[in-house]
Amino acid sequence: MARNKTLTKTQLASLRQELLDERATLLSQVEDLDAEADVNNWREGGFDDDPADAGSASFERETAQSLSNHARRLLAQIDEALRRMDAGNYGTCERCGNPIEQARLEALPYATLCMDCKRRDETGR
Repeated sequence: MARNKTLTKTQLASLRQELLDERATLLSQVEDLDAEADVNNWREGGFDDDPADAGSASFERETAQSLSNHARRLLAQIDEALRRMDAGNYGTCERCGNPIEQARLEALPYATLCMDCKRRDETGR
């Protein structure tokens, strides 16, 4: 696959920085969410074995764990986009090989499909 020729070096550098910034933010969020999901933090924070507290704590831990898992999936997508940049095939649709639209990359810099392939993917056609 060839590099997306519609992206200038400046645009590519800007997208890389955006990915790196989002990556740093997500890493911080994962750390905070993992700490929030840690059972020991809840006990130290004054929650005891009261059923109401236990139910609230369980819900909060599950929510934090779910958000952490989502952030980890985004981190994996960002890391893959950075690898594609390094390999020179960033911005190329992994399905059809056509360039991914610049507006799509600006909105979702870790996109792997062009809009046509994404639409087909969502509609099952």
